[in-house]
Amino acid sequence: MNTKTAPRFAVTAGDPAGIGMEVTLKALAKLPRRITRRLVIIGTSGALKTAEKVTGIKRRMVPFLANRLPSAGETAFIEDSTFPRRRITPGRISKTSGLVAARQIIRAVELCAYKTVTGIVTAPIHKKALNSAGFVYAGHTEMLAELSGAKKVAMMLSSPEMNVVLLTTHLSLKNAVKKVKQEQILEKIILIRDFLRPDKPIGICGLNPHASDEGLFGDEEKLEIAPAVRKAQKMKIDVKGPLPADTIFAPRIRQQYGAILAMYHDQGLGPIKATGFGNCANITLGLPFIRTSADHGTALEIAGKGTADPSSMIYAIKAAFRIYSQQ
Repeated sequence: MNTKTAPRFAVTAGDPAGIGMEVTLKALAKLPRRITRRLVIIGTSGALKTAEKVTGIKRRMVPFLANRLPSAGETAFIEDSTFPRRRITPGRISKTSGLVAARQIIRAVELCAYKTVTGIVTAPIHKKALNSAGFVYAGHTEMLAELSGAKKVAMMLSSPEMNVVLLTTHLSLKNAVKKVKQEQILEKIILIRDFLRPDKPIGICGLNPHASDEGLFGDEEKLEIAPAVRKAQKMKIDVKGPLPADTIFAPRIRQQYGAILAMYHDQGLGPIKATGFGNCANITLGLPFIRTSADHGTALEIAGKGTADPSSMIYAIKAAFRIYSQQ
């Protein structure tokens, strides 16, 4: 198929013990047919039946066989033969649920490799379940990078308010600080430039309070962050920093930047989730295909209750098509 004229996206339903299939099903019910007819849902029939039961939503989905898309252009459904058939209880993490989640991701990457789909939209996985199943990754970003062979990737959360990219992702704060190095910062700046091609500067957060206040509170800004910014500027990249992280996210300031590079997970995700939770998508930069995701976790405490909000999943699916249209 020609994905340039007819984009298709695989949607992995995430950990079957969580809310992934529920928010996916609710998204299908709310999205227009011009989008749902171009989705390939990858999940288990058990999770689908549970989601149908708790939501009261029934959606016709056509079995996806031998890498052939449904001729009628309807939503396709894949339950891979490698998925374990053991019962999975909503709200309870397990090795089995982690294995199912991992194999959904692997199947989706295979579809991208075959050019059967243009990219992937992912529902949330549970990292402990994933690791217990033998897939030792900090999250989707790292797993997708290895499966696709991508050498340099970055995690970005995007909302109507701002684009926030993380230098480090799922690390302890102690270990994240050790990763604040010139080479890694410059690498992320280049990924932002190449993906977004922003018409505004890229803002770079400092690591320490007040961006160290001229060295009073640390030296990472002087030794690592500022030199990386200067190197990027010599490459004709419009970038500014290091800037105090406690002010760059203020409304009138963040509007000045096409993207903001945060030094660690909570520094960047706290502000964007406070302003745009549910209207925000996780996007991976540097992959050979488009990848977006909902901006929340598996929400085990409400799994199987039918109360999950699909807003972020809807936003993530729309974001995938928007990114495609802008390429």
